Amino acid sequence: MPYLSLYRKYRPHSFAEVVGQRHVTQTLTNAIKAGRIAHAYLFCGPRGTGKTSTARVLAMALNCEQGPTPEPDGTCEICQRIIGGSALDVIEIDAASNRGIDEIRELRERVGLAAADARTKVYIIDEVHMLTGEAFNAFLKTLEEPPSHVVFVLATTEPHRVLPTILSRCQRFDFHRIGVRDIESCIRIISEKEQVPVDDRAAAMLAHAADGSVRDALTLLDQAIAYAEGPITPEIVAEILGGIDLDLVMEFTDVLLRKDTGAALGLIDRIVAEGKDLRQLVNNLISHYRNLLVLAVERRGEEALALPEESVKRLQEQARLLTTDEVTHTLDLLADLDRELRFTSQPRLLVELAAVRVCRVQGRAKSAPAPARRAEPEPAPQAEAPALTAPAPEPAVAGTEAAPEEAGAVTLAEIKRRWEDLLSDLRKGRKVSLGAILVEATPIALDGDALTLSFSKKHEFHYEKLSRDARLLEAVSEALMRVFGRRLSIKCELGPDESRTRSASHPKRVQDALTTFPGSEVED
Repeated sequence: MPYLSLYRKYRPHSFAEVVGQRHVTQTLTNAIKAGRIAHAYLFCGPRGTGKTSTARVLAMALNCEQGPTPEPDGTCEICQRIIGGSALDVIEIDAASNRGIDEIRELRERVGLAAADARTKVYIIDEVHMLTGEAFNAFLKTLEEPPSHVVFVLATTEPHRVLPTILSRCQRFDFHRIGVRDIESCIRIISEKEQVPVDDRAAAMLAHAADGSVRDALTLLDQAIAYAEGPITPEIVAEILGGIDLDLVMEFTDVLLRKDTGAALGLIDRIVAEGKDLRQLVNNLISHYRNLLVLAVERRGEEALALPEESVKRLQEQARLLTTDEVTHTLDLLADLDRELRFTSQPRLLVELAAVRVCRVQGRAKSAPAPARRAEPEPAPQAEAPALTAPAPEPAVAGTEAAPEEAGAVTLAEIKRRWEDLLSDLRKGRKVSLGAILVEATPIALDGDALTLSFSKKHEFHYEKLSRDARLLEAVSEALMRVFGRRLSIKCELGPDESRTRSASHPKRVQDALTTFPGSEVED
């Protein structure tokens, strides 16, 4: 006998076996008991959530020799034919490959024929949104007034593509993504039936990877069983999922929390050397930081994580080291990175840059002030009673004169301290490329309304790109206005390089300025 995939072998044969869709199965059960069977149903929802399986169970319920009954026995002749896919009066049509008006005309001609050996003819039209506009229109009258012995079940993953005139003639049921706990339970039940032990963490990994689809979960379980030839462990699941397991994500997060950029780059190098997918790493980090956000926001957030107890404890330890602002800042950076990875030929470079930025963000978010709003300047404090929180005066940069500060005026110190806020503003405005340029810039001087940005010689490309594009300069000025409440013009300078005659107009000033800022490096 040919091998059956697990999702086919364990397809539901009753409403009680449909996983995670009680709002659908209970309604259909009550309708059958009350004899209130509609002539057309629309089952819509994500893939692998039980739409077609529920349609077949409905066909069994309507045609079982004991029925119509909400609990078909699954053993009578007609139920067995429906399960085996050989029932003449349960017709399944794939609208993706039968989408034209000719196929619908043929369906209309057959609808009026009496059932061959069943009580009710059931037409299950899968991916119904793929029908052409002409086919929908041809189907309209038949769907509205079918013969009394016919029931239509339309299934789709994209209900918004179904014509409103079709929607209005159907009872609509929305199938939800299935919860992780329900999928884990399903995996354990089936693994016991297959006599294959599955580790709790491995079951959790499979359930999360299935993304709300039981069919996907059972397909992955099938693959794991074939690969392992024995008990299913987290390591085996990590291998079939692409090699990014929870332990590695935890280790990477620990490195980011320590702000150890060297270790972070070393981990990325190891991941690449092992042939693992960097985008999968980013997706897993997004999920991981989302879990950290749940723990940071909800007092009993661990109940919503659907993770093994050991993993939750490690998450809690990491969550204690982060504020909510730090987690949200990091999620913003990772979400931007995920978008950029779709269009780049250098994924490793982008991931490495993002790791460095995350190390900068974590530990800074709690002290970073909110973006400034435009407001009337407040009166300057009296000299004899200076505000305790007033920023220390910015040391004068060599070659420039310190301008007297006005009440409410932005200072160079504030711009440096909140430079990450400016980058975040650009990311939120989808100006990702401009943000990538400015991350390599250092604000070194503020002379009146002119802000000078310096680029090191190894970032000459960024210097050229910004200094020669008036639109980019204007975009930076607008971002400064949004964040700091003051419009500033931008000057760009290139760091000194003795091997070139082309350099900044004031190399000595740039050299002195760069050496005054912690963390800046100037190459000889």
